[in-house]
Amino acid sequence: MNYYHVDVFATAPFAGNGLTVVFPDADLPDATLLAITREFKQFETIFLYPCPEKNVYPARIFTVDEELPFAGHPVIGAGAVLHRLFHAETESASFELAIGGRRVPVRSRRESGRYRVTMDQGEASFRGPVDPAAAAAIASALSLEDRDINADWPIEVVSTGLRYLLVPLRSGLDRCRIRHDDFESFLGEYDAQFVYVFDTATLECRTWGNVDHAEDVATGSAAGPLAAYLVKHGKARADETIAVRQGRFVKRPSVIQACVTATGGDTLTVSIAGDVAPFASGSLTFTG
Repeated sequence: MNYYHVDVFATAPFAGNGLTVVFPDADLPDATLLAITREFKQFETIFLYPCPEKNVYPARIFTVDEELPFAGHPVIGAGAVLHRLFHAETESASFELAIGGRRVPVRSRRESGRYRVTMDQGEASFRGPVDPAAAAAIASALSLEDRDINADWPIEVVSTGLRYLLVPLRSGLDRCRIRHDDFESFLGEYDAQFVYVFDTATLECRTWGNVDHAEDVATGSAAGPLAAYLVKHGKARADETIAVRQGRFVKRPSVIQACVTATGGDTLTVSIAGDVAPFASGSLTFTG
C-alpha cells in the first residue's frame, strides 16, 4: 500500500506537523494499523480507504497510543494528498472524510508547491466554565503556579470533536508540562479528553499526549475550540481570521488559522485552515 508524508501547517518541508497518509488496499486489524502508526513515529497517521461514493473517503486516525474519532492536522494533510493524487489538473478540489460517524468537508487549493487546505469542524460544544477553585489543582498538574493562570479568563472545556480543557495563561507557557501520574483520569474529572494551554497575550499554545506526554506540534482539533472560545468570550470577532501559533518548543513552528461563524443564537461553527507541504512518498512492503 502507498503512503505519503506531508508537513501540515507549514509552507515548506521540515516545519509544521508531520503526517503520514496511508492508503490500505484492504481492511487491516486495528493492531496492525496501530503498529504501522508506531513505526512511522508521527504524532498521528491517517488511513484513507477506497471512495464508496464520489469524493467521500472513509478514514481512520491513530496516534501511537490509540485511535481517535477526530483530529485536525490529519484531515488537513489528507485533503492535500487527495488533491495532489486525484485532482492534479485543477487548482482547487473538495472532499468529505467520513470519520468517527461524521462527515468532515475539506477544501484544497494548490499554491506554488504547496496546498492551502480548509476543513469545516462544525458546531462548537461548550461544556461550561470550570469552577475557579479548581485552578490551583490544574496549575499543579501542569507544573505551574496559581498566578500563571489568567484568572480574568475562564478555564473551559470546548469541543468540535475532541473535548479540550482550555487553560488561559498570563505566564509560564515555557515552563508548562504535564506533572501528574494519571493525567487522563485527571482530565476526566472535568469531562475533558486533552488539555490545551494558551498564552492570552499571544495565542501561542501547547498540548501533549496524555500517556507519553509527547508534545504535539500543531493541533487543529484544539485550535478550533480555542477560536470558538475566544469569540464566545469577546476576545476575538466572528468571521475574522484568528491565528493560533504552536510548535516553537519542539522546534517545529506552526501557524493554524481559524474562523468562527455565528449561525444564530449562541451557535458558533468553526473552520480551520493551514498550508501543507509535500515531502515524501513510498510503499509499505511488509506482509503481516
